[in-house]
Amino acid sequence: MTIEAALGALASLRFASDLCFNRDGDAVFAAIRNATSEAGSPNPSRIWRFDAAGARQLSDGPQADILVRPSPCDDRLVFASDRDCPGKFALFLLDAFGQAHGVGQIPGTIEDIRWSADGESIVVLAADRGLSGGATHAATRIWWGDAQEPEMTPDLTIRRRLFRIWLASGMTEEVGPREHSVWEFDLLPDGAVAIASHDASERGWHRAQLIRVDFDSRVVTVLHTPAWQLQGLAVSPDGGKLAFVEAWASDHGLVAGDLSMLDLVTGAVSVPGRDRQSNLTCIQWLSSSRLWFSGWDRLGTVFGVMSLDGQIEWQQREDAALGESGYTARVAVSADGKMMATVRESTGTPPEICWKRLHDLEWTRISELNQHVVSLLSGYPEVRHLTWHGKDGLVLEGLLLLPHHRSPSPLPMIVDIHGGPSYASKYSFNPGNALPYALAGFAVFLPNYRGNTGWGQDFARMNLGDPAGAEFDDILAGIDHCVALGFADGERLGVTGSSYGGYLTNWAVATTKRFKAAVSVSSISSHVSCHYACDHDFHAFINGGPLTELANMRIAVERSPLLQLHDPVTPTLFIHGRDDRCTPVIEAQQFYAALRERGVTSELAIYPREGHGSFRERAHRIDSWLRRIAWFEKYMKSDEVVV
Repeated sequence: MTIEAALGALASLRFASDLCFNRDGDAVFAAIRNATSEAGSPNPSRIWRFDAAGARQLSDGPQADILVRPSPCDDRLVFASDRDCPGKFALFLLDAFGQAHGVGQIPGTIEDIRWSADGESIVVLAADRGLSGGATHAATRIWWGDAQEPEMTPDLTIRRRLFRIWLASGMTEEVGPREHSVWEFDLLPDGAVAIASHDASERGWHRAQLIRVDFDSRVVTVLHTPAWQLQGLAVSPDGGKLAFVEAWASDHGLVAGDLSMLDLVTGAVSVPGRDRQSNLTCIQWLSSSRLWFSGWDRLGTVFGVMSLDGQIEWQQREDAALGESGYTARVAVSADGKMMATVRESTGTPPEICWKRLHDLEWTRISELNQHVVSLLSGYPEVRHLTWHGKDGLVLEGLLLLPHHRSPSPLPMIVDIHGGPSYASKYSFNPGNALPYALAGFAVFLPNYRGNTGWGQDFARMNLGDPAGAEFDDILAGIDHCVALGFADGERLGVTGSSYGGYLTNWAVATTKRFKAAVSVSSISSHVSCHYACDHDFHAFINGGPLTELANMRIAVERSPLLQLHDPVTPTLFIHGRDDRCTPVIEAQQFYAALRERGVTSELAIYPREGHGSFRERAHRIDSWLRRIAWFEKYMKSDEVVV
């Protein structure tokens, strides 16, 4: 198979999101989308039903249908769709005949949906036009309709709001806080609890609080001001407790931490599961005394049942990635707690919807989303688990991808550094999104360095105040380990990464001469410039604190690749999306210019209509991969490597 055909196969993958059970627990609903879209077009998605009898499409677009939510009382479904106005998601109700009807008038675009307990109303979270999506959603500007001239940044009147829609009449009312922007919420009988901030940008999310809002008065009560970031609100069935996850996280959507519990009567906060499970991402109440959890565990996933005192009643761990994205581990459970469902993928196995009874060992696949890719991707690489030690003796783990047909001699090896850094390479179908490199004949090393999720909270915070310090030493030690094992040719090394991985790639280019080639994707070249140009507050944490404090600013300067260029020599290709608001394109432009100024071979490819990380348009994704592979082949490969 040619590399072009392999890239086309990867671009043809389909993904499921928003998994949920029907009331009876014998069917699963999901939104199904393609990995990529055509140039300048939205990525369509449809609502499907999956059960033991097969699969059935329930919605037909024509744009994107997402966020399916079944009624707690009957067989009605609601979902969000931008079929009437591309880019603006409104609420739709699916009737018994399969017809979708618009309900309510929401001024923003819907990002989440909750049914009231009696099934009479819906509460939605909607973002105003002009805000930005986070890094896990490409970090592009939320917009629909005519272009804004001039584009206002920031517009202090916009935020994320809560609205209630009465289904019988379609009456819509704003019920959320008047001066806060809401990031997540769950319902109470008389209102909601929410993760909220006064600042509506991603900077606000990093500093958000837990609040309670009364829907009638819209009065806000602050419940908890955290030290770190928050995710996964879940109110107990009796309304007395709020479960949530708190942890350091570099990006909205990457929180993996301790189960925290807030007593809604006394206001007391406890951490009942500490030292038992500290990498949780999702929580669901099974009863008022038992919780279902799922999260990361090293390179795999863990899920199970926990009691209120933090005791683990039952849990299972798998060397697989379970969840609708690589960012959040999630296993959905039916209302009666007897069935579970997830999107499951592992090395050699593409993502599919699977389900099983609670204590069964094996999953049953109930979708056929990506079976076509199995036959297309002949020559899937060997995936090896590696352990090594950092220079201080810290035990580290990662993956090594070895081409299916390879020479017995050491191979040219690409070090692919993941982003975040609140993330990790896992046992997935496309580990670290590095499969194309292995299919092109390279060995690929995926190091999980200190600061990653899956190894506990202490491990996750080890790089705070030390960017590109001990974590970069961890990566270099892992490279030495690959060379010592005889897999990698130490004279033919390449380095690449996206986002924070792009930052560490730039650091490698600036401070070492070890690599023959580099590809820097959606990268950071200066903590200082990126902090003041981007839409989030990540730099104020990774550098040890606010950059308004001199000590933290010194770290930001000392650990900025642009400001620490030590006679660079590595040919470097920069890949960036023009609309990226997480790591703005100026980060690539200025480092590219600095290398060219010093006579270093460099190229810069900027893709229109693209944001942060993986590109959405099929042609862009394939073109960017062909450029990356060609760059490494030009500067690293020799004829003795078997491809």
